[in-house]
Amino acid sequence: MSWKETFTKLVEAADGRVAPAIKPHHAAVALVMIGREQPLGRYELTEQMSIGEGSTRTLLKRLTDAGYIVADGKQGQRLSDEGMRVFHQISKDVSIGMFLDVPTLVVYSTAYANLVKGKANQIKDGVRQRDEAIIQGGYGIAGATTLIQKGGTLVMPPDDYHILLHYEEETILIMESLRPEEGDVVILGSSDDKNLAREVSMAALMTLFNGE
Repeated sequence: MSWKETFTKLVEAADGRVAPAIKPHHAAVALVMIGREQPLGRYELTEQMSIGEGSTRTLLKRLTDAGYIVADGKQGQRLSDEGMRVFHQISKDVSIGMFLDVPTLVVYSTAYANLVKGKANQIKDGVRQRDEAIIQGGYGIAGATTLIQKGGTLVMPPDDYHILLHYEEETILIMESLRPEEGDVVILGSSDDKNLAREVSMAALMTLFNGE
């Protein structure tokens, strides 16, 4: 099972009940944050997500019931062996993610950049990723910008616009921070809510893994 299928299955409605408010990208963000910061407490996780305390509790319960996380005393949650397997699986595709100060490249004040390895061939014009960010984050409050590493530099689809020409500082920051290689994709999720920016970046990049 792919990591995307894992998170999709994790948030499905159980026993004919109404599906929870959490979505696959929320589950992916939570597991990755726990994996990178473990142990991570429930309140710390709640503060770093946009879905609220009740939904975060539901998400943690599902991750626990599925055997992906375990309690580490009073310190919080850490990944189980199975959780580490999924974490390594997603980390091979999404090797690094961080907040970057690139306001001129995105619509909203805060941007979260995820580096996706070798998926440039899945990008047509970046509209699919932008739309997914809007759908999952909310119209008028979230969006996504897609960049591709091509010919040794970052370009913006669909016209392979060389952003270095007009956004030199931002381009250098992205290149030095993420170190993209040929064929990699950078997804900049953006929002005035930093937690939402991180989440919509994940939602947008997950569109690159349809059918996997």
